[in-house]
Amino acid sequence: MALVPDLSSIPMEGYSGDDEMFYSDSPSGMKDDMEDAAQWQSSTSHCSLDIHVQITHGKGSLHSFRKAVVLVVAVEKLKRGKERFFGDEDLLGLLDSIFVEEEIGFSQAKETYASASTYRYQRATTCRIKDTSNKCFVMQKFHENAQLVALQLQGANIQREEKVSMAFYATQPHQGGSKRPVALGLAGKNLYLSCRATEDGQDSPKLYLEEISNIKDVKGEDLNRFIFMKSQDGLNETSTNSFESVAFPGWYISTSQRENELVQMVHQKNQEAIKDFNLFSVI
Repeated sequence: MALVPDLSSIPMEGYSGDDEMFYSDSPSGMKDDMEDAAQWQSSTSHCSLDIHVQITHGKGSLHSFRKAVVLVVAVEKLKRGKERFFGDEDLLGLLDSIFVEEEIGFSQAKETYASASTYRYQRATTCRIKDTSNKCFVMQKFHENAQLVALQLQGANIQREEKVSMAFYATQPHQGGSKRPVALGLAGKNLYLSCRATEDGQDSPKLYLEEISNIKDVKGEDLNRFIFMKSQDGLNETSTNSFESVAFPGWYISTSQRENELVQMVHQKNQEAIKDFNLFSVI
């Protein structure tokens, strides 16, 4: 068994906290004992080191732990001889043998929250809509698809005018302001105006007539394409109204300056299209 310096002979009070001094130089009073032990070890090379270190907890445990660390460093120096210092990599190797790395498992949980519809149905009223050029909404068939055009109707042709069922909604939470969310359907028919992206993938949206059995049953994201923000310019009978898409903000229902053109969506920057309409109650 190798000769180990007596711990009582190691002056721990003189120990320096500096890392470089700790690894490169032995404490005062310990150097001679280490050299004697090294000479004894070289003369008995057939002996093997069998050192057991026991750390007990109690009063002055920090002081005892420091003694144990100095003892381990001294033993490692004896093992390696004087040709090299006890460096950082040696201490890391010692710590790796003490502390075992363990893999910590974890699980990921996902939570889904269901939110109520942004818009809540309130009531519906029937009205007539004309643009500021006095053109009415008329339904026509284009390639088996129902679409709206704007025409000036007189005499017997006035029967072709489509009356509009305007459904009013309340926002949740209440947003305030003068704009009112509405859905526009053709009175007596299950057809509602919707604003959605074109089938060819173009950036500009298009106005469609979609068949809906009951608009009250449409909720959530599916309702957005049917909702238009109704803005009224003034409070008198001659006030005009505009209808901005909720699904595509900045896009408005419009008519052309010419006759028999489609009712369509245009951007607010478009100054040629007619975006203002007059509403007339139906008794």
